[in-house]
Amino acid sequence: MTGPLATLAIVAPLVLALWPLVLLVINRPPGRSLWVALGVVEVIQVVFAVWALVSMVTRTTDFARLEFALYVLGLLAILPAAGWWIRAEKSRAASAVLLVALLVVPFMVVRAQQVWSGV
Repeated sequence: MTGPLATLAIVAPLVLALWPLVLLVINRPPGRSLWVALGVVEVIQVVFAVWALVSMVTRTTDFARLEFALYVLGLLAILPAAGWWIRAEKSRAASAVLLVALLVVPFMVVRAQQVWSGV
């Protein structure tokens, strides 16, 4: 459950988190281009989740499959939930919500990797 796709699923939201951090510091709400970038990161997460779930189904060794599946599915819900929360928000708080969401996503991927390895 490691490799370039998992690394991309961790690094992409961390790099993108710099954007709402800057917006938070300069007191601006997210713009359209940030929404597009969030969509790209979500597509990366969907590809990772499909790959992870297919790998889970085909894996023969025993591990916490339900916990793993819940982490992967929860990972997919974070960015849409944050987007729903801030859809009408026109203040600096929207940037803060996106920043937190983008920082939580890599932790979910790492935790899924830990469950996969049996830690």
